[in-house]
Amino acid sequence: MRKKSVVFELTDGEIRAFWFTVPFIKKQGHVSNAVKFDQIPIPTGIIEQGNVRNEKALIGILSTYRAQYPGNNHRTYLAIPLKQGFIRVYMLPWLAKKDIKSAISLLVAEETPIAGVDLLYDYLVISKEKDKSLQILLGATRRSLLDSYVFIFGQAGFKVIGVDFALFVLGQALGFEPNEDVLYLEGESDCCKMVLFRGAVPDNVRTLLLQQLPHPFLSEDNQDHADKRVKEWGNEIRRFLLYYRTQQPDLDLKRLVWNGDIVVDQLASGLLYSDHVSSVEQAKIKFLPDIWKMALEENKGKGEVAVGYGIRITARRRGLNLWRQPYLAQIAQLRYRKMAIIIFALFITGIITWFPLYQRELTLKQEVLRLSHQGSKIEAQNKYQEDLEVAWKRVKMNPKRIGEGLEHIRTLPGAELKFEQVIFKQGTISLRGNSHDPESVQTLIRTLRVLGWEHPVLSEYKLTSSNNVEFFLSAKSGYLRTETITTNQVTE
Repeated sequence: MRKKSVVFELTDGEIRAFWFTVPFIKKQGHVSNAVKFDQIPIPTGIIEQGNVRNEKALIGILSTYRAQYPGNNHRTYLAIPLKQGFIRVYMLPWLAKKDIKSAISLLVAEETPIAGVDLLYDYLVISKEKDKSLQILLGATRRSLLDSYVFIFGQAGFKVIGVDFALFVLGQALGFEPNEDVLYLEGESDCCKMVLFRGAVPDNVRTLLLQQLPHPFLSEDNQDHADKRVKEWGNEIRRFLLYYRTQQPDLDLKRLVWNGDIVVDQLASGLLYSDHVSSVEQAKIKFLPDIWKMALEENKGKGEVAVGYGIRITARRRGLNLWRQPYLAQIAQLRYRKMAIIIFALFITGIITWFPLYQRELTLKQEVLRLSHQGSKIEAQNKYQEDLEVAWKRVKMNPKRIGEGLEHIRTLPGAELKFEQVIFKQGTISLRGNSHDPESVQTLIRTLRVLGWEHPVLSEYKLTSSNNVEFFLSAKSGYLRTETITTNQVTE
C-alpha cells in the first residue's frame, strides 16, 4: 500500500508542488510512477523574504489548489527559504550517544541568533571518528515562522510532517560531496542567485540584482545589455571570492554548477576562463527514474528542489526536519489522547457490565437475608416443636388421671383442701390453694410423690389470721402411677 505525498517549495513569487507516492514498507528499487509537478502563482506581497504577510489570502489559494486533489491526510513536506534560518557544520569532540542531545542544546544556545523560546532546530551527524570527533550539521529557524506555515497549510487541508531548507535539499539532490566546495549560480528573470556550498551545506547566499532588465533575455536589441549583466555579475562574483578566501583560507573552490538561461551559462564560462574554477557544469540530478526525469525536464530550473526532496523521502535518506520536535509532540499527544479514550471506553464498559451484576448481587443478598430469617424462624419453630414433643413424651399421662389423683387428695381423711388454680405446663404441675389444716399440705406433698411427681417444692406458704393455710407448690412429672391411690399409701 502506498501513501500519497507532496513537497511544497516556498518562494516569494510562487509555490512549487511535486506529488509522488511512497510505500509504507521500504522496497528496493521502488520508484513512484504517479508524479506531477505544479506551479502555484502567488500575487506580490503575500510572501516577502520568506514571511507570510497575508495568511487569509494564502489559505484561500492553497484551499483552491487542494480541491483539485481529493483524499485525506496527504503527507506534506515544506522546503523553505534560508533567509529566516541558520545552518552550519560543526566539529565536536567525541561524545557518547546519550550525551549528544544535551551537547547540541548547549551549542544551539550559544551559536544561533534566535531566542530560545522562538527556536526550532534539528541536527544531523555527518561523520564520526570513534573516540576522536563528531561532525554534525545544525539547522535552526524561528518557531513562529514554522507555526505560521504549518497553520496555513493545515487550514488548507495539508498535514505538514517535515520541513527543511530548500538550498540544503538542493545540495543533497545535486550530489555535492562532503569535502568539496561548489559555487552554484541560478538565473531568474530579474536576478541571479549565487550560493557557495561547502559540501551539501549552503555557506553563503547572495542575490545579484539587475538594473533595468529588458524582457526577454535574448534578442538582437538587448544583447548588449546581456553582455553588460555578465560583466557586472562576473566582477561582483570575483570580488566576493577574493574576499571570502581571505576569511576562509581553507576554501578549495574547483567546481561551478549553474542552472538557468544563457546569461548564466556565459557567466559560468567567464569564471572558468578566468581560472576561478576548474570545471563548469549544468545542474543535474543523477539517477532519476525516467518519469521523474521527464517531469523535471518540463520544469527545468524550477523543480530541482521539490524533485530532490521527493527523491530523498522515497529513498529514506537522512536530512534535516525542522518540524521534528513539534511533530513528535503532536504524535505523543495523539497517542495519549487515544490511550485516554481507550481507558475511558474500558471504564464505561466496565461500569455498564458491573452495574447489572451489582444489582443482581444486591438482589441475591436480599434474597439470602430473607431466606436466612425464614430459616431462623423455621429452626426456632422446629426446636419449639421438638421441646413440646420431648415434654409430651416425658409426661405420657392422661389428664383425667391427674384430676382423679387430685380428687383422691382432696377426699383423703382429714385433708380439707381447696384448689384455686391448677396449671400443667411443659411437664411441671403448679398448685395454688388453701387448707384448714397445715397437715393437709404435708399430705398433699406426699400424695404427689406417691403419684410419681418428682421434686415437689413448696414455693409459698402463708398462715392467715383465721388459721387457714394458703400455699403454692410445684412438681415435675416423673413416672406417674395410674392405679387407685389408697389412704394407707399416702400415710406410709
